[in-house]
Amino acid sequence: MLVPFVALSQVTPPPPVKDSLTKANKTDSLAKSNKTDSLVVKDSAAIAKKDSSIVTDSVIVKKTCYAEWHDTFRSRGAKAIPDGMQQVVISLKDEDNCRCFLGQVEVIGGKIKPPLYFQQENGEFKLISTVGKKLEPAFVGSMAPEEILTIKDGMSIVFRTSDQEYGRLFFYKFINKSAHSNKEAPSPSELIKD
Repeated sequence: MLVPFVALSQVTPPPPVKDSLTKANKTDSLAKSNKTDSLVVKDSAAIAKKDSSIVTDSVIVKKTCYAEWHDTFRSRGAKAIPDGMQQVVISLKDEDNCRCFLGQVEVIGGKIKPPLYFQQENGEFKLISTVGKKLEPAFVGSMAPEEILTIKDGMSIVFRTSDQEYGRLFFYKFINKSAHSNKEAPSPSELIKD
């Protein structure tokens, strides 16, 4: 008696896919993938058409310049920064954009000594204040001055500007030549000999 009911339930076609719902989900997943810092993100959304073919969209998201510099410094490490005027990469990042500039800043006793200079297209250096950037007062007040000026692993701390951008200085001339990553273990069959 249950055999016809079970057989009919298996033949019933699935409910139709609503195009607007599928497109909305596709848009959301693509928008979310654009916010990542990963090198390549493949987000596929399959849409069934009336002719039963499948369309796949792939989105490639490039790493931001901040992520590239940060990852490089994290994997390689850096030498101690000597006293004097030092060349830096200035990375500024907000919700939508990330930009990196060349600049210079003085270092004394392993700490940054303001002011920071941005390099111009003609090679000259201009004070950070003349290009319209300054640290947010609430950020400056939340830390001791020696904390704000700290250099660790060839990088400054992450700072916040009055434009609500986050930034970091990378002392690129002092990065180690090769990566200092951990060595991966071989498989048990390679490592353990019976």
